[in-house]
Amino acid sequence: MRKDLKPNWKQNSEILKYLSLITQLGLTVVSAILICFFIFLFLDRKFQTGGILVGLGVILGVVAGGLAAYRLLKRSILKEDDEDNEEMED
Repeated sequence: MRKDLKPNWKQNSEILKYLSLITQLGLTVVSAILICFFIFLFLDRKFQTGGILVGLGVILGVVAGGLAAYRLLKRSILKEDDEDNEEMED
């Protein structure tokens, strides 16, 4: 088998790592928005505010999802930097 046709496991694992990170980011943001939406929809129906609480819930969900995504990315980047530093020390 030619050398250039052999699978590059390190490159494939990097691709899978980033693909899982993107998936996790999307699910985090969407779940935060949906959870806030349904909680505030319930409250809106209970207090009959005419959709104001639903709008606030969506805004709160977007902010919460964005903050959670930021924290996830920050943690991932810091972990990757630590791994790179360990490889350089070896």
